[in-house]
Parts: sequence; structure tokens; C-alpha cells
Amino acid sequence: MKKSINISKILSIALLLGFITLGSVGGCNNSNNNTGGDDNGGGLGAGSATIFSGGQFGVDYSWTSVSRCRNNRDISMDGCDVNAAFKNIPSAPMPACTGSPNPFCTLDECVACYEVDTTQMSSVGADILRLYSPNYSVTEAASKQGVKVVVGTENATISMLASDASFATTYLTGQYSPYITPLEPHIKDGTIVGIILGNEVNGSFGCTPCSPSLLGMAATNLRTALNSITGGSDVKIATTLVGIPTAPTSPTAEEYCNASDIDLVGFDLYCPAKGQSPPGPTIVCTGANTPAGCNTAPQCVDVSITGWYETNTPMACLGKSFIAETGYTTGNGANPGANDSSLYTDLTTMLNTYKSWACTNQIQSFYFEWFDEDESNINAPNKFFGIYEWTTTAAMQNYPTAKYTGTVSDLFTCP
Repeated sequence: MKKSINISKILSIALLLGFITLGSVGGCNNSNNNTGGDDNGGGLGAGSATIFSGGQFGVDYSWTSVSRCRNNRDISMDGCDVNAAFKNIPSAPMPACTGSPNPFCTLDECVACYEVDTTQMSSVGADILRLYSPNYSVTEAASKQGVKVVVGTENATISMLASDASFATTYLTGQYSPYITPLEPHIKDGTIVGIILGNEVNGSFGCTPCSPSLLGMAATNLRTALNSITGGSDVKIATTLVGIPTAPTSPTAEEYCNASDIDLVGFDLYCPAKGQSPPGPTIVCTGANTPAGCNTAPQCVDVSITGWYETNTPMACLGKSFIAETGYTTGNGANPGANDSSLYTDLTTMLNTYKSWACTNQIQSFYFEWFDEDESNINAPNKFFGIYEWTTTAAMQNYPTAKYTGTVSDLFTCP
């Protein structure tokens, strides 16, 4: 393994080796020569395991999961969520509801469908979930089971929040089309504990990129609106990045972490890499056994996730960073739907190894994700392994089989 390390980073590597043993890195070749960014110097999570209240480990619940409660599996739509449409836009079409004899769902039917999942989450100790865009039915189901929610906004809303101070109130009260989904009720009852502005805002979609200053303006307006709601001052405002961008890349992670009124910054770190994370020319476990051994846990955890976080997290992010996404894939882009059960053992080893590191260093993390995910072909959801296999019917007597081969509840507790 080749790695360029400056003197200031030796301490963090020593800490990593002292905290946990990840095994040989085998054939993984990290040729990254990017030395920008400040070393975290130790500290890591700064002793804060639950910077969002609700537990150290949570799960991502993205469009694939949300679309389980639809007959029409169009992930551009946000699943079964009819709550405010009758009040705000009575003529708005409702999504079809899985298992419903009616052409459209009632609110109770939507909530009941999602409550199958939130009940399972609660039973295994997954007490916090990340939702990528507002959906009242999901948060109501979570509320009924005592599961906390960090809810996301689309990147396009950032410029609207930044340019119009009144828009934040409009957004929180659910008057904004197409979501027509109020966040305010579940802020008041304590279910929503965080709002994530955008997703991978240093990426190439929505904003190109969303600058730290723009995010800061959006966060400031959102904070003002939140503070006017009972319980709103307790809601954290966050954003997420692809990898950990360091100098000379601009903006850097440090700039995002210093943005006005941004309480937290989440990093998406994968093994193998998803969306070239870590970013840049680094060759890090980017496909099935390319380079040799890189699709085998725990080697990729060392190179792609823990090592990258240890050596690149800037001082400005200490105590306010979390892992927003981390997971495991087939590594086979040519056949993303391949249900490669031979990799389930590696999936399990990778998650266990990662969890051990996160427990030691008190890093709050969200596993990607609850169910299988495939972003290019909704009929082939196995490219990104979920903890559970995907199924078209949520309201079923026997819950879908876990692809994690250990005891699922072990993922959500530290020794």
C-alpha cells in the first residue's frame, strides 16, 4: 500500500492502529497524494456519539425504501404520503397504495405501511433514521414507534432558503409544492431531531457545488424559522458531502464545517467507493477484486473509510462530523442487480469492523441502508446491499430476510 503522509498526520495513524486492529490491507492500493486539510490530531468524534439525539447508529431510508409503500415504483415520487395534499391542494393526485383496495391511499394506510418498518427498526435498536426528503407518513410512523428522524431537503431548496427568509417557514409548515408535507408537527413532538440541507452538496447535481456561503445563508434563515417553533431550537441543521474534500480542492470540508449556522457535516464514505469517495485519483477498492483483494472486508474499511476519515478530517469538523452513509456493494456496475450472496459474509465483516471503529472513536453513523438500493435500475436493487433485502410489500407477516448475517441488533449497540 502506498500512502503519502505528512508529519502532522502520524499521530492520527498511530491512534487508528492503537484503537483497533483491522488486519492486513492486502492488495488495496491507495495512491492518493493529496496532503491538504488539517489532521484531526486525535479527538475524532470529540467524545460525542449522538450529536443527533436518537442513538449512535442509525439507518438511511432512501427512495427505494420509501417506494415500498407504492404500487407504482417510480422513485422520482416520494412514496406514499397523502397527509397535507387534501388540505393544501385538494386536487393533487395521490400515489397508489400497496395492498389497498382503494385507488389511492388514506393517510392511515400510508402510516400503517411504513409502521411495519419502523416497528422492526425499534425492535433491533435502530432508533434513528435518515429520510432524504420530507414524508409525513414516514415520520408519523417513526413517531408512533419512538424512532427519531433526520429529514433531508433536496439541493434545489438550498438557494430558495438562502434567498427568501420567509421560505423557511413555508417549507416547515408544508405549504411548498411538491412536498406538501409539514415538518412542524414532528418537530413539536420531538420526532424530527435534524434537518439535512441537500445531499452531497459538493457533488455535481442540484448545486455545482452548493457553496459554503450559500449553505450558511440557507441555514441562518432555517434556524430563525426553527427557533419560532416549539422544540425547533433543539433541531440540528446539517449538510452532507461526498468524501472529505481537502485542499487544493475548493470548497474544502473545513469551509463547509465553518459555514454559518451549520451545526453538523456528514461524510459519505464507502467501501468499495461509491461516487469516487474518497474523491480524486485515488485507487481505493473501486470494484469487485480490483485491485486484488479490495472487495474483501475488513481491508477496505481500513483504506476507504477509517483511514481516510482519520487522516483527512479537519479540525473545524471535530465534534460536528458524522458518517452520513457507509455500506457495501457488489462492486459490479455491469450487473448491478446481481444478488451475490457470496458477498454477504464480507458485508457482515465490513459492518462489524466499521462498527467497532465507530464505537471506539464515538462516531455517529448511518448505515446505507435499511433495504437494498440501486440508483440506476429500480428493478435491480442489490447493487448497494441493505441490511435487509428489498421487497415490494412492506405489510407482510414475515419481515424480509437480513443480508447482514449476524444478529441485526448487534449493529446498533457498542460493547
